This record gives sequence, structure tokens and C-alpha cells, in this order.
Amino acid sequence: MKLLLDAGNSRLKWAWWAQGAVRERGALAHDGATRTPWPGFLSSLEPLNARHPPAQVLCVEVLGSAFREALQAWTGDRGWPAPRFMSADPALHGISSDYQDPSRLGLDRYAAMAGARTLGHESAVIIDCGTAVTLDLLDQGGHHRGGLILPGLGLMRRSLGVAPGVSGVEQGRTDRILASCTADAVATGTLMGLVVAIDQLSSSLGSHVPGAIPRLITGGDAPSLVPHLAGDIIMVPDLVFTGLARMGEGA
Repeated sequence: MKLLLDAGNSRLKWAWWAQGAVRERGALAHDGATRTPWPGFLSSLEPLNARHPPAQVLCVEVLGSAFREALQAWTGDRGWPAPRFMSADPALHGISSDYQDPSRLGLDRYAAMAGARTLGHESAVIIDCGTAVTLDLLDQGGHHRGGLILPGLGLMRRSLGVAPGVSGVEQGRTDRILASCTADAVATGTLMGLVVAIDQLSSSLGSHVPGAIPRLITGGDAPSLVPHLAGDIIMVPDLVFTGLARMGEGA
């Protein structure tokens, strides 16, 4: 059994991995890289604290040294293996990137591409819908051609929710395109705006390779977006974890 951790900008996602699949998963929101008291936060992860030691602890993170140090102490206190923090190393994981500085490519994006290849997709447009929405083009041979980043659904809604006269955005309905109150207008406008953006941008990215390629979508907001997206799209909830497990085998 392996413990997989995806430490993003607003949530820590975890999964227990065995026999090539996620056996149990969970997530907990945090207050950001600099505002979260990481030792106490990690100690509050009761489903993990009660477990037997995993064979490996594998992590992709965007939170920096304070989180890394706290995670190392947390695993050490339990007698667990030291966490292995993955890197975007094409020599180990078989994915090269056209990024000007590949070390600046988010490791969650890298893991999602590794997950796509693990599932047999040599070429794909990969869409991850979290705090930010990322779209990446993976070409034949594990070649990352580049990608795009835009605000996620929650981020857009929160930015509008602080405007004067706007309230109740999180409770807004999204079942009517002709919204009759501000909360519904914001909720529907942000949802459908993101849908249109994903449809158009994923099509544009895909046009840079010959033939039709699949679109894979993952992330916490994917279930809200998929029913409205045009054309074929494959929802893969555990795409990042699948890639992270594969990266751990190659490291």
C-alpha cells in the first residue's frame, strides 16, 4: 500500500494506492502555503493517522519548504517512510516539456500527463479543474507542447463575491441561463463562461497535432463542468494519482 499526496493551492488530496488503483481517497481544505499551521493540519488527518505504515509516501506539491518540512516530521513521528517529493525529470518519467524552464511546470500538471500515458493516451488534451484550470497538450512520445492556465470556478466566484452588492454567490443556481437574481447570474455566468473557455481552448490546443485526440478531464470541479461541455470528453477522477504512482515507480 502506498500513500499518495497531491498538495495543491487550496486542498490536500490523499489516496491509498494498491494493486494499480486508488482504494480510498479524501481531501481537506487548507488556508494556503503561508497561512496554514502545517504540523497541526497534518495531525488532523484522522483517516491517515490510524493507518499502518505505507510502503511509500509519494507527494507532488506546490506549497514550498514549510509544508515539506512538516510532512517529513509527520511521517517520521509515525515511523513511516520519508516522503518522496516528485520532480519533473524527463530522464525518470519520460515526459519532456517545451516550457522555457521545465522546473517551473506544476508537478500536478506533470503527474496528470504521466497518468494519461499510464492509461495508454500518448496524445491528449488534459484539463485539470481545481483552484486554477489548466489545459495541457501532450503529444506523441511524452512531449508536452505547452498549455494554458485560467481561474477556476471557485476563484472566479469568490472574486465576484467580494464586489459591493453581490452576496450568496456560492448558493446561486445554475439551471437557468436567464438568471433572475445576482447570485444566480454569477453562478451561471462563471460556470458557462468556463465551459465555453474549456471547449474553445481545448479545441485550439488539439489542433496543433494531426488527427483527433482525446480530451481528459480531472479535478474537483470536473463533475460540474462535464455535463455542459461539447463533444467527447473522458472524466478521470484519479488522473493525478495514477501519474504519481507511476512516477514513484520510475524514481
